Amino acid sequence: MKPAIFQSHFRLIFTFVLGLCVSAIQNPQWLLSLLCLTAGALLVMLIRQGKPLAFYLRRALIFNLFTLLIWLTLSWKISENGLEWHAEGMHTALLITLRMNLILCTIWLCLINMTDSILVQAVSTLPLPDKLIHLFILTVRYISLLGELNRQMAQAMKARGFQPKFNRRTFSVIAQRVALLLIQAMVQVEKSEMALKARGFRFASRSSLLDKPWWKTVEISTALLLIIGIYYAQR
Repeated sequence: MKPAIFQSHFRLIFTFVLGLCVSAIQNPQWLLSLLCLTAGALLVMLIRQGKPLAFYLRRALIFNLFTLLIWLTLSWKISENGLEWHAEGMHTALLITLRMNLILCTIWLCLINMTDSILVQAVSTLPLPDKLIHLFILTVRYISLLGELNRQMAQAMKARGFQPKFNRRTFSVIAQRVALLLIQAMVQVEKSEMALKARGFRFASRSSLLDKPWWKTVEISTALLLIIGIYYAQR
């Protein structure tokens, strides 16, 4: 049996807290050191468990395409002399890149081997409002349906010999694919919600903390601490 500290809902809480701490770090050297340390620990964990490294590397490269857009946007500015390099913008882009990658590695490391069902069960045990838990469960289900339908449509297009090119037909086919994907996903989500209701599924919180009279004080104190932390982190 796993120790209580390694249970899924505690891993979610640790990941959230670590993400907040990473967002407050302003020193690029600290971020780079933590990133190397976390990436090394993640690499060791993946090798020990026999996970495909190419899968995680491909995901990281796709994820960093967004950081490339950030660099292209923040690294220059328009002044009286025309286009110039923006040192402060490049510093901000560096911080964003290091933080995003560090948070990504932290999530992969803390939530390794956590499936959709385990994630939903973990969220259900947290002291969150019932509507938020309901929304999260449907969101997880919606994302998985999107991924499954997207793979099926990609295989069907490949079987029909479709080759994407930079022309009008490709744009039309991709637009139709996105439209069909959204329509089918909405239909499947509605069916899933109807099936859950038909089986009498209730999204009740499994924790009694929300019923405690002191919990409102904890919520307000936590919000104030977060606001103070964000204020001092941005100074």
